[in-house]
Amino acid sequence: GDYYAEGQSIPGQWFGQGAADLGLNGITTSDEFARLCENLHPQTGERLTLRLKTTRTEMNADGKERETANRRVFYDFTFSPPKSVSIAALVGDDARIIEAHEQAVTLAMNQLQTFAATRVRKNDQCTDRHTGNLVAAMFRHDTSRALDPHLHSHCIVFNATFDSTEKQWKALQTHEMFAAQKFVENVYYHELTRELVKFGYQIENKPRGDFEI
Repeated sequence: GDYYAEGQSIPGQWFGQGAADLGLNGITTSDEFARLCENLHPQTGERLTLRLKTTRTEMNADGKERETANRRVFYDFTFSPPKSVSIAALVGDDARIIEAHEQAVTLAMNQLQTFAATRVRKNDQCTDRHTGNLVAAMFRHDTSRALDPHLHSHCIVFNATFDSTEKQWKALQTHEMFAAQKFVENVYYHELTRELVKFGYQIENKPRGDFEI
């Protein structure tokens, strides 16, 4: 909903080879975003992947029936630096850090994209096929829900990828993407700390795998 766009005050940016193949470049518009949420081609309005956004009936705890979606619309991969980095960027008003954060997120997402795949269920096959393309929108936020300084980016990865073998858009298989999440996070940290050191900040590594200024 509007949380991702914050009332359009922070426009999103399209990302991924899949997005480019759909004619999506630059700033994310609400119409394009909404069409993808409905599993529609953002330009033509035609159905994108074969599977429709169907529903199923579930029983609530109180015994009443409700409808819930069968199809996942998107995945939210979020990148955020340690607290001290947010404070230096937002309270210390160092715009270089914000730019470095965005560059690090893009580099990490480029790595994540290489793990994109789709399922193959034809001719008695039950395997996954690497596609290497994503349709994503990246939104940078500067505060937490509690309005604390919190630099972070939501990378909304839609449940669609182009299978070049079958020549069609299909649902995204994310197993290897989630398995690679820690690696991708470390790519983000490495790129960010490299830039912070260039700016003159000192870095203290933490045992849990992250760092602080």
